[in-house]
Amino acid sequence: MEGADKRYLLERGEQLMRPLFVTWEYPPIKAGGIANHCEDLAQNLVAQGHEPVVITQGDTPGYERRNGVDVYRVTTNDAAPNTLSWSMQFGFEVERKAIELQKEDEFDFVHAHDWMAVPGATGIKKSLKKPMTFTVHSTQSGRDGIKSEYQRAIQRLEWYGTYEASEVITVGKDLFNEVKHDYGVPDDKMHFIPNGVDLERFSEGNKNFDRSDYALPHENIVTFLGRLYPQKGPSYLIKAMPKILREHPDTKFVFAGSGNLDEYRAMAKNLVGDKAHFTGFIPEKDLVSLLKNSLATTAPSVYEPFGLVPLESSACNTPPIASYVGGMKETVVHEYTGLHTYPKDPKSIAEQVSRALRDPDWTNWLGDNAREYVEEHYKWDKVAEDTANVYNRALNRA
Repeated sequence: MEGADKRYLLERGEQLMRPLFVTWEYPPIKAGGIANHCEDLAQNLVAQGHEPVVITQGDTPGYERRNGVDVYRVTTNDAAPNTLSWSMQFGFEVERKAIELQKEDEFDFVHAHDWMAVPGATGIKKSLKKPMTFTVHSTQSGRDGIKSEYQRAIQRLEWYGTYEASEVITVGKDLFNEVKHDYGVPDDKMHFIPNGVDLERFSEGNKNFDRSDYALPHENIVTFLGRLYPQKGPSYLIKAMPKILREHPDTKFVFAGSGNLDEYRAMAKNLVGDKAHFTGFIPEKDLVSLLKNSLATTAPSVYEPFGLVPLESSACNTPPIASYVGGMKETVVHEYTGLHTYPKDPKSIAEQVSRALRDPDWTNWLGDNAREYVEEHYKWDKVAEDTANVYNRALNRA
């Protein structure tokens, strides 16, 4: 640990901690927001003097030192019939690696991220007698509902994680209440710690970015950023686009993200022709440039425990237009940092997007406010400090 890091801990009266992260995704492997959450949290804990260790999946088993964080990758069976079976095998490999690491360099406790980390994290807790913290990033009930025994099994695994953990963290206030109520978690082990945003990552885009790849020079860009799945609500934006275009024909809708591309591309083409452009996955630098070149972003989610898109958009001085659900109730301040829409309501989406297009100067003002707001409320150093306080509670309970 560097001298400056040691001084940071001494000044705060804290001790060095070695949390073991168990996460099924960690950069460069990304499927959603958990990967960036874990990396940003780990790197900020390092900056504050702690020594997090990560066990995650990889194409091949191995070790790397990534931005000051020790990352160990284990392989899994891609032929697993479903994610539940996959998580069980992943858990076995994670537990085996943790036992091996414990012999070399002891860690203090285990921190599970999401339900797929629960089998491995609880195994480590029991086999190595370590305290456990569990961050709930979303719930099965909120993501897809409970319509089958398979979905019920995932829900029970989420409950098991909250039961075995001595501390439970949620990334949203609504999610906090959902987890507390649905899983019967005692008040004294529940914590709300929002996600953060790495402002440096969004300071500069791709210098070779060509706006004409996405829109004509006279078109205002409105960007949908995220996975193209029902939970994220792309169909409601697509249904709103004809009404928006009737008033603002010089608008181009860009959908940046992977998922059910063919389905949503066909739906958009049928309604608005070539006024929607689907990029699929795009590199981060190009994404930053796209956000900076957009008049506004949209996040028409049906369910969003926290929602990183409004923060990432705000970091680029681009105001988000987001559903009034979950964490986006807090991350967007209506008519000050962005605009809220009713969920599952194309008419509401059309009205708010049209407001942004009607007055670009006002929309730019919203974007400047949005950047200031995330600088004040959602920096990762504060998130890391709050998380370290939860770790201290976990160790004191042990």
